[in-house]
Amino acid sequence: MEISAVKTKLMTNSTTPFTRNIVVSGQQLDTVIQFKYLGAIINEEGSKAEVLARATQTAAALAKLKPIWNDRNISLRSKLKLLHTLVMSIFLYACESWTLTAELQKKIQAVEMRCTRGVLGISYTDHITNEEVRSTVKQHIANYEDLLTTVKKRKLRWYGHVIRTDGLSKTILQGTVQGERRRGRQRKRWADNIKEWTGMNFATIQAVAHDRQEWKRLMSSPLQRPYDPGGLRD
Repeated sequence: MEISAVKTKLMTNSTTPFTRNIVVSGQQLDTVIQFKYLGAIINEEGSKAEVLARATQTAAALAKLKPIWNDRNISLRSKLKLLHTLVMSIFLYACESWTLTAELQKKIQAVEMRCTRGVLGISYTDHITNEEVRSTVKQHIANYEDLLTTVKKRKLRWYGHVIRTDGLSKTILQGTVQGERRRGRQRKRWADNIKEWTGMNFATIQAVAHDRQEWKRLMSSPLQRPYDPGGLRD
């Protein structure tokens, strides 16, 4: 294996300043608070930076396709399908890796509503609720699934895939380190979302995830509900 010192960065999750110097081929590696890997932002503070960046890229893609949204010769059904294919797919890139807080889940819903209202030609000054917007979409797309539900399903699907395999991903996901968690409110972990969305403890979750069909059945029902901020256990 060859390591490029120029392309290699260090990021630590330590609560104290990182003072060690790590040198590769005589060159000291830079310590950063975030970097981009395979198009996704890796940040020591969690997934907020990546979700916000995705939201910005999604808005830009939506604006570029404005001539399509304004074309009256294209049916609304076709526009909505193009929205999910050409625009929402940009936002969903690598969403399986996100750790979602209540704030980020609201942000995801806001991205969906901003894009959908733009396609439907509905302004926020029109006093049309989000539920009415969703109802309009469902009239044209029978199997419509809201954006947050899609993110949850993708993350749960990836979790089940990892649990049913034996590899480095599973080792990292289930691994623990020595020491104690710091006092005070704990930072939300990636796996905490899985526990919240399924309503089960991790022992039960892993047992169910090993059954592919049972895991698919679990993903199909409770996640269809719109996000309820009071239902989260932070």
